[in-house]
Order: sequence, then structure tokens, then C-alpha cells
Amino acid sequence: MDVGLVRGAGAVWLVTRRLRYDLLAVAALAAIMAWRSDGIRVPGAAGLVGVLGAVVSLLLAFRVRNSYSRWWNARTLWGGVVANCRSFGNVLTTVDDGSPEMARVIERMRRRQVRHAWRLAAELRGGPVSPGESPEVLRLTPGDPVEATAGELLVRQAAEARDLCQAGHIESRARSMLMVANNTQTASVGALESLRDELFPRHYALFIRSLAWIFGILVCAAAAQAGGRPGVAVGVLVMALFVVAERLCQLIEEPLGRSAFALPMDRFCAVVTADLLGPDHPLAGPREQDSAAPRWHDR
Repeated sequence: MDVGLVRGAGAVWLVTRRLRYDLLAVAALAAIMAWRSDGIRVPGAAGLVGVLGAVVSLLLAFRVRNSYSRWWNARTLWGGVVANCRSFGNVLTTVDDGSPEMARVIERMRRRQVRHAWRLAAELRGGPVSPGESPEVLRLTPGDPVEATAGELLVRQAAEARDLCQAGHIESRARSMLMVANNTQTASVGALESLRDELFPRHYALFIRSLAWIFGILVCAAAAQAGGRPGVAVGVLVMALFVVAERLCQLIEEPLGRSAFALPMDRFCAVVTADLLGPDHPLAGPREQDSAAPRWHDR
């Protein structure tokens, strides 16, 4: 069976599941409208449809643009996280002096950077910070605290670079290279956390949703007055399109969550693992929790 079809069917199922209450409400309203189509009379419904339709269309267009902008920004920032991890790994290769002690430290720092990526994905997704983290991830750096956050792991990387410099294994210039890569990653993490916390204003979202429903009801009423039950069918279709469009915006606004439109962050982390620890590492394989999420390199 075609994998693309399976993933597409999974995405449709997840979206339908999230919208089930809205779809049930539309179906119930459609049944009422069809049953009472001959008695529906809303004075001035046709005129209100034209005015309110223009307003709702503008508001929905603004929300769609805002939602996609958030999704695209999250994808760009995660691309930066992957690039920063690769850069950090390259710097570690550059500063390696070939000594056994240095090899142990570099291996530990590579593993910590991979753990940081997985920890970041869990935190952005809203997962637990300590006991619930994957055992495979925790085993990467058993010397670090189990409850260490993504930010704390970067602090430990900075401390490791300091100790290497103080022990004479690297020069101050090499230490600066490591810190530049570390600080760049810190900036990307902060931007992702800000994106996760700065949600679309709920009151404004509720206002747009209410207008979409009012517009849909008016469309149904105007269609029922003009064409009876066949007109109701057309009106319900228009209402469903506006209601679903508004609800899809909310799903797209959650690129770091668990929705069908969320970024495949586990795939990002698997790429980081393969880059720093090799493609044969157990964590380098895809472990995406939501198999219906779009692949980041397919876009």
C-alpha cells in the first residue's frame, strides 16, 4: 500500500477527530434547517449575508496568514536547531587533539547535544521533564541529572568547554568557537519557546469563530428562503466550509503540539542523532509519535 495514502488517510482521520464536535453541530443544524425549511424567515438575510460575508472573509484571511506564518516560523527555527547541532559537531571535530581524554569528553558532548535536541522536542510538545523522558535518551549522558532541561544541558556544554580550556586541551579561540555554536543554539531554543507560549488571542479567536457561525446560519436561512431544502443543502455546505476553515487555523497555529499539522520534531531529532552519533544509532531511526504529521523534507 502506498505510504503517502496511508499518511494522508491518517491526517484526515486526525483532523476529523479534532473537528468532530463542530461537524456534529453543523449536521444537527442542517437537519433542523431541512426540517423547518418552509418556515424559516429571516428579514434582510440576503443583505446581511453579503456584508457579513466580506467581514468574515477578511478576518479568516488574516487568521490563515497568521497561522501559516507561525507554522513556517517554527519550521525555520527547527531547521536552525538542526544546523546548529551540526555546526557544534563540526567544531568538536575541529578541536579534537586525538588524546584519549579528549576523545571521551568530545563523545560526551556529542551525546549531550543529541539529548538536548530530544529534550527540547519533549518540552515544546508539552511532555514531562524527567521521569517520562525516553530511557534511550537518558542513557546518552548518564552523568547528567535526569531532570535536566534543554537549557540546562546547554549550560553543561558551556561548562565542559570552559573546563577543556582550563585544562589546556583547547585554546581560547577554540573555546570561543564552541561558545558561538552554543549561544546560537540557545537563541534558537528561546525563539521556539517564545513561539510556543505566544498563542493567538483567545478572545479574538472566539470572535472570529462566532462570526463564522453567524454567517453560516444566515447563509442557510437565505438559501432556505430562496430555494427550500435544495437551498438549505447549499447553505449548509457554505457554512461547513467557513466553520472548518476557521477550526483548521487553530490546528495550524499549533506547530509544536500534537495536532495533525504539527512539525515532525522526532524526525528532526533523529537527523541530529544521525549527524552526531552516526546513522546506526538506535535513536537515529524515525520515532515520530504522530505518523500523520508531514515530513519536513517533503515540503
